[in-house]
Amino acid sequence: MLKFLGKLLHFFWRLSGAEQILQQLQQLQQLLQLQQQLEQELQQKLLLLGNGLKYFFTDQEKLKASTTYKCCSEIVSLLSPMDIEGAKYIRVGRNCDGGYVMADNLDRDKVEAAYSFGIGEDVSWDEGVACRGIDVFMYDHTIKRLPKENPKFHYFKVGVTGLEKGTNLKTLSELIAENNHTACKNLVMKMDIEGCEWDVFRETPSTVISQFSQLIVEFHGFLSAVYGSEYDIITDVLKKINRTHQIVHLHGNNWDIPLWIGELVLPSTLEVTYVRRTDFKNKLVASTRQFPTSIDRPNRPGWPDIYMDSFFIDVVSREK
Repeated sequence: MLKFLGKLLHFFWRLSGAEQILQQLQQLQQLLQLQQQLEQELQQKLLLLGNGLKYFFTDQEKLKASTTYKCCSEIVSLLSPMDIEGAKYIRVGRNCDGGYVMADNLDRDKVEAAYSFGIGEDVSWDEGVACRGIDVFMYDHTIKRLPKENPKFHYFKVGVTGLEKGTNLKTLSELIAENNHTACKNLVMKMDIEGCEWDVFRETPSTVISQFSQLIVEFHGFLSAVYGSEYDIITDVLKKINRTHQIVHLHGNNWDIPLWIGELVLPSTLEVTYVRRTDFKNKLVASTRQFPTSIDRPNRPGWPDIYMDSFFIDVVSREK
């Protein structure tokens, strides 16, 4: 009996030691994560500092006369947000890539259906909408099946397109017609289709776009527009959407390093939230928020978010 008790005490002594070692390892891991985060923040500060020094010694008149600055300024002006007087904003989806900030008007009696383009392995936004009793029509031709099922999910192995044609691709107008939603006036949309969004909106009539009370679009390729040949397409699409909708929130995707030029910053990829202008007559006011806001989260966990200040350019003042 004494021998058994001795072995038992020895076991608990060893177990206690193992717990201490485990705690020490966890503390070490936390310290390493903190160090990594500090290094990443330092890297971004150095990038900002380098940008600041670069343009500190640059003639401001020449800088603002450059093609790069003019292109960047035009795009920022087309993306400048406003606010909804008295509105509340919520995060729908997970706390990283796949979660989006929206205006909090997703009541079942106000939203007739939701469209989700680009699913991959994440359905957190779709779940956030479905839990409110809203049917979600989901499209992605690059996956075999959804990672999770839900009674409110309606999945189709089809991709959305515009002028481009291909197998398992249909236009937004065609998909809305197939779902008998042509008469609907209160749809919502989330779109993350890796750059194909420009083709979709270029082809989609404004009458169809205006069926959506809220649009959440992840726009890609802004730096390509500034430096490349896509500038006209991108600015034309932004002007088209702005005729029916107003941006009320945006968030820079931190998987890529943005362009800093003078006082402007332009992420390569932006998550943009639009509301329909006719829904908020006389309620759209100047935004006083700074982006990212308190409910934004970095797309790339562990890396600092992209600070964009107010991301606003007064077009009238700029043109004077």
